[in-house]
Amino acid sequence: MRALLVFALVITAAGGATGKRAEAATAAARTGADVTGYARDGFRPQPMPAADLAYNDSPLAPRVDPNLHDEQGVRLFQYNGQIYDHPVAQAQWGLSNLRTYLANRDTLFLDRAVAQAQRNLDRKVVSRDAWWYPYEFDFPRCAQMPVVQAPWYSAMSQGQLLSLFVRLHEVTGDQKWREAADRTFASLLLPPGSGLPWATWVDDAGYLWLEEYPVTPGVTGERVLNGHIFSLYGVYDYWRLTADPRAAAIFDGAATTLRHHVPVDFRAPQWISRYSIGCPNSYAGYHPVHIGQLLKTYEMTRAPVFAGLADLFREDYPTPAVSGTVVFSGGTHVGYRFNSAGTILEQKSLTLSRQSNANADQRIRIPGRGIHYRIYNGALAGFLVPEAPGERVLLGAVVRHVYTPQRTLRFGTGTYTGYQYGPGWAVTASRTFTFSQASAAPFGASAWVNGKLSYQITAGVYAGFWLPAADGLQPAP
Repeated sequence: MRALLVFALVITAAGGATGKRAEAATAAARTGADVTGYARDGFRPQPMPAADLAYNDSPLAPRVDPNLHDEQGVRLFQYNGQIYDHPVAQAQWGLSNLRTYLANRDTLFLDRAVAQAQRNLDRKVVSRDAWWYPYEFDFPRCAQMPVVQAPWYSAMSQGQLLSLFVRLHEVTGDQKWREAADRTFASLLLPPGSGLPWATWVDDAGYLWLEEYPVTPGVTGERVLNGHIFSLYGVYDYWRLTADPRAAAIFDGAATTLRHHVPVDFRAPQWISRYSIGCPNSYAGYHPVHIGQLLKTYEMTRAPVFAGLADLFREDYPTPAVSGTVVFSGGTHVGYRFNSAGTILEQKSLTLSRQSNANADQRIRIPGRGIHYRIYNGALAGFLVPEAPGERVLLGAVVRHVYTPQRTLRFGTGTYTGYQYGPGWAVTASRTFTFSQASAAPFGASAWVNGKLSYQITAGVYAGFWLPAADGLQPAP
């Protein structure tokens, strides 16, 4: 019932017409009303294989939904003791089930994906000829941002439902999902309007935002990084389906915003990236999400700047959950315990007469103190030891980034040595070559290999070798 009341209010705000007069009024309102005046660097959406599309690398959905849902199998959300529909939760669950259906062709999963999409069509609000999917609860943000008051709308849910509608149309051929995709994409073209749903805006510097938490009165928003990119995925999916130049324009504007704002407003050098501009807190759980999204943006655009930003985020704060063998050289080693600010609480020394090994279950950055391994057995069990090539290194290739398409590594003049590794990550072969002039080679991945940032070369003199980072080596921007 609440959704029906919201629907009536929005139609009244759009002009109060009914029937054909309402359709004519909203169509007229849409003419020339697309958001404009935003910066564009010329990023073009590029084709990619279906297997590489956003969300297609997620785990398959279980047959039994372990989370809150109704008798139709639609995901629900509990907040402040009440149960609500949650457009993002339903979109994500729908995409997961659709991916599972494509993997096993079990119609249970297709039916469940359809149920998530249909619930949102049943709840939709129509404004300015676009379809919107409301949140029916007030939602507080951080102290400096106002509470988002129901009913509210979000570019993240609009974008993720857009992806679901596009993919359901591709799988089923049902025109209902094509119309849903068209009307949902239309919502991302619209500028803010007084008393109307909106999710897209241009900031004072001229950059386009797909806004997860729009704030009115007054046109502003929290400018959430992950929400902006999830919505970008929906724009990309719609472009795949339609080749609509408006989708290409919004895609370009949203990618340009990332290119400008990520290194300035979201990167926290040597630490966890910020969640948003409006609430600039750092959350360890969102940091790997940001990295994965930037790599996916690289795949969608083929613009190396986004892979480079993902690499910077990885270097700033690598994913801690890494396990393996740490090799200690002969000599003295010191383990530490720190508090959350990086202050030393305790330390312990160990002197070895020869090389030795221990096991670690984390590779983590300590504030102001660099990368450390958390040891869980031996004399330094429970302590963190600093990564130091030649003294203490974690064997293997960790925090690996795979690049599709491959990137280009530039060589300055000089001599470089690449390595191949066998079982246990022992060196099985090396290759040294001297360049008398600048050169380049493709690489398909990078990782910290035996404690050193290294590039996996795929062609040329170092094909099949890992080349450690060195002065004179630089990924092409």
